[in-house]
Amino acid sequence: IPLEGHRVPRRDGRLLTMRWRLTYLASQRGRRGFCSVVTQQIQRFCEKPQRGITLAEMVSVGQASDMQSALTENAQMLHKELPVRLARRINELQKMPYGLSEMAPVQKVRGWYVRSFNDLISMREPQTMEEEQAFTACLEKILKRHSAVVPTMAQGIMMLKEQMGDDAVRKCPFLQDFLDRFYLSRIGVRMLLSQHVALHEPAEGFIGILGESVCPGDEAEAAVAHATHVCEARYGCCPTVEIRGDVEERIPYVPGHLHHMLHELLKNAMRAVVETHAPHLRPNGGHSAEGVSDSLPPIDITIAAGQSDFHIRIADQGGGIPRSQIANIWNYMYTTAERPKEQVLKRCLIMSPLSERVCVSVCVPTMLPCNISFSMHMPTPS
Repeated sequence: IPLEGHRVPRRDGRLLTMRWRLTYLASQRGRRGFCSVVTQQIQRFCEKPQRGITLAEMVSVGQASDMQSALTENAQMLHKELPVRLARRINELQKMPYGLSEMAPVQKVRGWYVRSFNDLISMREPQTMEEEQAFTACLEKILKRHSAVVPTMAQGIMMLKEQMGDDAVRKCPFLQDFLDRFYLSRIGVRMLLSQHVALHEPAEGFIGILGESVCPGDEAEAAVAHATHVCEARYGCCPTVEIRGDVEERIPYVPGHLHHMLHELLKNAMRAVVETHAPHLRPNGGHSAEGVSDSLPPIDITIAAGQSDFHIRIADQGGGIPRSQIANIWNYMYTTAERPKEQVLKRCLIMSPLSERVCVSVCVPTMLPCNISFSMHMPTPS
C-alpha cells in the first residue's frame, strides 16, 4: 500500500495523492450507506396510507382565531402527509418501463423528489413557532426546486418518443395513466405547499392562495390579453374575443388555476382560427398579416353561473376536430401544432377547489361551419 502523500496513477493517467483517494473512497462508502437508508425510508413511506385533504380543511386554517396554533397544527399534518405523497411518486419514477427511468431528465426529476423527501423526513415535527417557521422555509425551498418538473418530465417523454416512435409511445398502456397520476399528484402537493406558505403572507380577499371572491369575467379578460399577445407574436394577427353572460359573478376559486386553463384553451382556439382562415400565415413566417385580424371570425366566451356550479364555454370557428381523432385529444403525445424538435410537449390538468378534476366537454357540431366548443364545469362550494 503506497504511503500517504505518494502519487499513484489512475486510469486516465492523472496523479492524485493517496490521501485524496482514501478520502474519496470513504465518502463513496458513506454515500452508498446514505442512499440505502433513504431507499428504505422511501419504501416504508410508500406503504403508509395517504389521507385526503379537503378544501374546507385548508380554508379553516386561514380562518382560525389562533393563527399560530393553526399553522403549527397544519405544519404537523404536512410533515406526516407530504413524505407519503413524494415517496409514492419516487417509487413510480424508479419503476417506469422501456428504460424511461434511466433517462437523464427523469432521473433529474426523481433526484428532486428524493432531495425534497429527505429534507422533510430530516426535520422533526414542528412543535414551536420557530420550528414551524423553519418548516415553512423548507416548503418554500421545495416549491422552487420543483418548479421545472413539468417541462423536464416532458423532455424525458420526448426522448422516449424519438427512440420508439410516435405511435408506439402513444399506445403505451402505462404512460397515460402514469402521467395522469403524476401530474394530478403534483398539482395537489403544490397546492398544499403553496397554501401553507401563502398563509404567512395574508392578502386582502384571499385565504392563502384561494380567492374568496374571484370574478371569472376578469380572469377571462386577463387570459384573453395574454393569449392575444402570444398569438400576435407568432402569427402577426389574432381573432377578437367576445365575453358574454354572467361576467360580474364571483366565486371562491384559485385565480391562478382558472387563468391557466383559460389561457391554454384560448391559445389553442386562436391558433386554430388563424390557421384555418389565414392558412398563408405560417408561424414566424414573415408574411404580412396587415388587416387579417378584422377578417377572422371571433371567439366566443360564455360565462354561466348555476346554483351549485359555474360554467365557462369557449367556442371558436377553427375547423373543429375530426371525429377520427377525438379519442386522441387527451393523449399527452398528441398534438396538431407544428413545433421545433426541441420544444417539449406538456399538458396541464387543473383540479377544482373541491378536489375534483375540472370537466371539459368537447362538442363538434355536425353542420358547417365546423366549430369547436370547450365547456369548463367547475363545482363551487355551497
